[in-house]
Amino acid sequence: MIMLNVIQSRNDALGQDFPSNELHCYNLPYGALGFISHVLTYYTIACLCYGRKPLWPFHKVTNTKLDLALGAVGIALCIVMSIFTIINCKNTWQLLVIAVWKLSMSLLNGLTALHVAIMVFNDPEGEVVKTKNAAWWIVLYVPGMMAGMVGLMNLVVKVAHDIAELLDLTIAFYGIIGAGLVVGTLGMLIVCWWGGGVPEKMVATGFLATLASFIVLSAFYSDWSLGIMLDNLLGTPSGDSSGFYWTYFIAKRLTMFSW
Repeated sequence: MIMLNVIQSRNDALGQDFPSNELHCYNLPYGALGFISHVLTYYTIACLCYGRKPLWPFHKVTNTKLDLALGAVGIALCIVMSIFTIINCKNTWQLLVIAVWKLSMSLLNGLTALHVAIMVFNDPEGEVVKTKNAAWWIVLYVPGMMAGMVGLMNLVVKVAHDIAELLDLTIAFYGIIGAGLVVGTLGMLIVCWWGGGVPEKMVATGFLATLASFIVLSAFYSDWSLGIMLDNLLGTPSGDSSGFYWTYFIAKRLTMFSW
């Protein structure tokens, strides 16, 4: 009975501002499946930035033709499906910008794979390849992430007071980011006080560390927040959109097969 009341309160909280059909226009991964997808995406990007095969990280990437094809196909499919979701959610701007956020993540993933493949192709001996340069594609991701967080937080603010789990998750998320910022600031002050570092460099390092943690954790926060708000923590798609959903999910995994 308690569980039914919780579910009903979620539906009532969301229904005050959005028709149910508009809320379910979002057909991209979220919830537990979205979380798994983001973990795999981060892992793939990290491996590729170090020039390693995601499925066998002890060996360097060598098959550039396959990698170029996988990156290109993955980007094309994710762009098409993200745009479809963006159009489908045109009446709910919050979900629209969240879809833009996920599109920018797909672009980061695919362009990193393409960049690494091109660098390896131009330097097959691996003497001067600097695959870590591919990490600069994150600059393309950040604006989409910020826009998506604005939309997500707009939804959260509207309903968090009626959904205890969402409020707890939000407090935990910003608590972790805030704690990291406080610890980093104290560490910088201590090091600077003892004369162990350059203040400007310490401030820059602390800022970048906080930004990096926010970038990484915000994707996970969005997955679980949407799962809670849509009352689907697993994130399983509805029957009429399952084909679309799993095609996108698989397309985003293609770069894991970079070899």
